Amino acid sequence: MRSPSRCAPSSTAPATGETRQRYHLARSFWRALDGWRLSAEQDDGGPIALLKDKMQRFGHLPSTSTRLVTTVSSSAMAGQHGSQLASMALKDMALALELLRRVNNALRQQGPTSGGTVLNLQRAIAMLGLNGLEDAARALKPWPGPMNEGQAQFMQSVMRRVHRAGQVAQALRPAGYDGEVIYLISLMQNLGRLLVQYHFPDDAQQIRQLQVAPEATEDNPNPRGMNEQSAAYAVLGCDLESLGLAVAKYWGLGDELQHMMRRQPQEAPVRHADGDTEMLRLTCSLANELVDALALPERKRQAAIELATRRYARALGLGLREIYDALGASGAIADAGESGLGAMSDPAVGAAATAAPRSRLRERAESGAPAPATNTATNTAINNTNSTAQPGSPTGTRPSGAPEPGKDRP
Repeated sequence: MRSPSRCAPSSTAPATGETRQRYHLARSFWRALDGWRLSAEQDDGGPIALLKDKMQRFGHLPSTSTRLVTTVSSSAMAGQHGSQLASMALKDMALALELLRRVNNALRQQGPTSGGTVLNLQRAIAMLGLNGLEDAARALKPWPGPMNEGQAQFMQSVMRRVHRAGQVAQALRPAGYDGEVIYLISLMQNLGRLLVQYHFPDDAQQIRQLQVAPEATEDNPNPRGMNEQSAAYAVLGCDLESLGLAVAKYWGLGDELQHMMRRQPQEAPVRHADGDTEMLRLTCSLANELVDALALPERKRQAAIELATRRYARALGLGLREIYDALGASGAIADAGESGLGAMSDPAVGAAATAAPRSRLRERAESGAPAPATNTATNTAINNTNSTAQPGSPTGTRPSGAPEPGKDRP
């Protein structure tokens, strides 16, 4: 489920001399040490076992739509088209994940000939039926679950960032790829972060705090905070990605989806995408890096966006103009300003990107340009994803026309 090297003591654990980087509670320190110990002894202990226990009691995520169960249970839903039901489900991250969990669990029980991983909500709903959709909605915990008001506010901010990353990934996707599939892959790349914020909010706060650079001193004039991976190691004894991957395996999601859930490491070079699986993984990784860059202080933001663009430019065939088009089309630039991070503009593009955001990649997709060749060796997570594909076309590689996820929030 994970290798000991990904859940082992980190050399960058909080230094006791830094007050801001000390553990908030002795319980957190004990949990980190215990996580390291159990990770070295077995494959399914420590924070992952604790997370599974909490998921049994509180679900994976709480529903963000208070009227969802009532809507799903109404008789009017029987006349809705599958795409409308999928669009409604996409508005609630908890329901989208629950549908993926249920349908792939059912496929796993049917054996290896069941057809691979389902990563399309319209097909999941068609397989589960309206009763299955209603059962999935009723199984969700109502917002905010066990979180208090302050923790729920942080949870909302994390979910907004994840939603925004999905929209950026949709705007960046090459012609012919299903927008719903790429949105869900982007969501799954953030699964560990969402689960930790919901089930371990105090630990999530500690992880954020460790990433803030301490005040400069005479001995250390240029201090740096930890990166997210080191901070998670220090607090949980395991990184966030490994937690998300462990849950995906627990849910019965396929190996290729688990591969796509791995973000491209920032310290590793970006290689040319060889096949659909890698193209989708890299596109979502870039989208998540861009949204992370928008959360930086204004003086660092543009440099971070340009750095991410240079890393992925050759592999994905993208330039700075396409990046700013995607950010403008998804509303990420406006969100950065509204959140108090300050307005952002591209000096090379000027107002064009935000005034008329329209990526060349999106133009190719909307014009019906030929889809990229599908690698048949990597199609178990891509094929069987789009029940509305036209005859004669590779299933799951034509744009589905599914509406973008909605924005209803508690």
